[in-house]
Amino acid sequence: MLNRVKCFLKSEKGINTVEVVILLAIMVGLAIVFRQQIGTFANGIMDSLFNNTNITWSDMENVK
Repeated sequence: MLNRVKCFLKSEKGINTVEVVILLAIMVGLAIVFRQQIGTFANGIMDSLFNNTNITWSDMENVK
């Protein structure tokens, strides 16, 4: 029984999964801490992409 416990503690079978879970936890933690800044940044990008366009369709007709 003691031998099995020692083998289990020395085993590295699930180490990659643990690393991924730790990295995901760090990313979620950072997203929670900086959620206001991330939201403001994303809203600014979406606003500049969809609302602040200075293209007029009459200009596009002359490009042909």
